Amino acid sequence: MSLKISVVITTYNRPDYLLEALDGIKSQRYSPYEIIIIDDNSSCSYESVMPAISSLNAKYYRQSVSCGANKARNLGVEYSSGDIIAFLDDDDIWLPEYLTTLNEKYQKGADACVSGFKQLGKEEVVVVNKDTSVTKSSLLRGNTYCGMSGFSAKRELLLQNTFDESLNNGQDWDMYVRLFQLGVTFVNVPTPIFLYRFQNEDGIGAKVRKMKPTDIDKRLGSAYKHKIFLGEYWFKKRVCEQILFSLKHKNEKLAWVNQSIKMAGFSTTVIFFFNAVKRKILKKPMSI
Repeated sequence: MSLKISVVITTYNRPDYLLEALDGIKSQRYSPYEIIIIDDNSSCSYESVMPAISSLNAKYYRQSVSCGANKARNLGVEYSSGDIIAFLDDDDIWLPEYLTTLNEKYQKGADACVSGFKQLGKEEVVVVNKDTSVTKSSLLRGNTYCGMSGFSAKRELLLQNTFDESLNNGQDWDMYVRLFQLGVTFVNVPTPIFLYRFQNEDGIGAKVRKMKPTDIDKRLGSAYKHKIFLGEYWFKKRVCEQILFSLKHKNEKLAWVNQSIKMAGFSTTVIFFFNAVKRKILKKPMSI
């Protein structure tokens, strides 16, 4: 029996990227049941995308007020009617086998699914967690799986466990931790089946670089929310990594280091830099 897979795309001020994402859907070997596009009150025109939206019979909803990606995803789940909800950010692209792979996993009993990916424009860079199911050991290290474009779940599960609209970041990891704690069948596809666009000029990295050290609490919501799950060691490590993320591109570097020492401790901060040097020597990338 074929499953009804609803695709939920969130978009904001990126009509050109959305066109590429829709092309990726058009190339799928397994056709989606429906496509729901939530525009989070973009300030630019999406006229250029409307023919592609119409050709795919996609439903386009533009919010009158910008409420953030988490609210947009929750609305997408609410407006959908398929068995499975597969999320796609407007700047990423699914490879042709993406939905076929999801169908196979859910036919075999999955309740939720994540997957590996390649870097868009530099496809030789592959990020894959070798787990076949989501594990606590991997979640403790952060989001070692993927972002929202590689996440899907049963609609009924998402209606009961909505995205936390109070979080400014880490909403993917937060969702993964909560589903893991529920004990659902949460599988990982240990192969790259979508393309992820790194470092958009309006992405997370760009926004973090403009922050002041005293504003870091905005990025620590998911860590504090799951402090008990993490335990002291992994909690401090996550706080440190959030504070020192993209440090080389920030101003006031010493102030950021001091903030890490203040909030995560001296030893945790030193270990962070030791591991960074070690990765550079081994040319091993950090987990996402």
